[in-house]
Amino acid sequence: MQALDPQLAEIVHKVAEAGAPPPFSGTPEQARGRLRQAIERGRAGKTLPEVLSTQDVLASGLVNGQLVEVPVRVYRPKASQGKVPTIVFFHGGGFVLGSIELMDDVARKMCRDTGAVVVSVDYRLAPENPFPAAHDDALAATNWVVDNVELLGGDATRVAVAGESAGANLATTAAILLSRERPKSLVAQLLVVPGVDMARDVSEIEDRGIDYPMLKPSDLRDISRLYMGDQASRAKGFPPSPLRAFSLDGAPPALVAVAGHDPLRQEGLAYAEKLSQNRVPVKVLNFDSMFHLFFGMFEASAGACLANDEICQSFSRWIEAHSSEGAGCSAANFS
Repeated sequence: MQALDPQLAEIVHKVAEAGAPPPFSGTPEQARGRLRQAIERGRAGKTLPEVLSTQDVLASGLVNGQLVEVPVRVYRPKASQGKVPTIVFFHGGGFVLGSIELMDDVARKMCRDTGAVVVSVDYRLAPENPFPAAHDDALAATNWVVDNVELLGGDATRVAVAGESAGANLATTAAILLSRERPKSLVAQLLVVPGVDMARDVSEIEDRGIDYPMLKPSDLRDISRLYMGDQASRAKGFPPSPLRAFSLDGAPPALVAVAGHDPLRQEGLAYAEKLSQNRVPVKVLNFDSMFHLFFGMFEASAGACLANDEICQSFSRWIEAHSSEGAGCSAANFS
């Protein structure tokens, strides 16, 4: 295994020195408060990535016959000419932590670097809202974006989903379900350090004997417990576990980013392989010196910033390669 990025290693050292509690320990309010304080400290004195505008909107749609309303924030890129791609983005946080406000800088950077409209989704959090709340919100929001893409300033032929960690689960789940009902409505999906198996064997991860920084096997147990609640028996189904879906055929082409120091790395690679076996075009980006949380740490580490840059730029090209306007490109000549 490649050594952990030095700047990220310094963060791990400081967290350990401070005796920080596990991320999901205490009440949900306490866990969210700790994350908010950490992010606010990290942002202090930093300039947010510039976009043309932001707009808070309420997305709505029917899921299983029920009206679902989801707050979203729409980011529009600067210097855009004509219609641009649209990306529906789902933040990470184990279905328990995070918000569109806390991940504002991540969404802004994605908007700036891809030149796309980014719709960041403020899905409901567990344990107050256990499974399937977040998955219902993800599907409703994605449907809403597809229905309203031109009003948002986007191109109907270039709508994509993206997510990090638990958000990648929501992104790919929405993509699979939407593609079954509305084939070809999505052009691509970006899955960053995806957690796609809620029935994963955590003991197998522990047996590797690797000290994973910032996301421990015990944290994975907490995530499953808090989100699945009394629905734990459904963890082996789809949703919530895309890795266990009977078929992924028809899902949009996928760009999958994995990190070397991440307990979910093998899970992400397994999902990429399953997508490929289901005839879904897929490309894997490996970031061997990164840990699980790297995508949002572009201000804290030059290496994480380069990795985030590469992901955003690659996804922009991936969207074009698989859109109708980019039909002359293919996964074979994508680079």
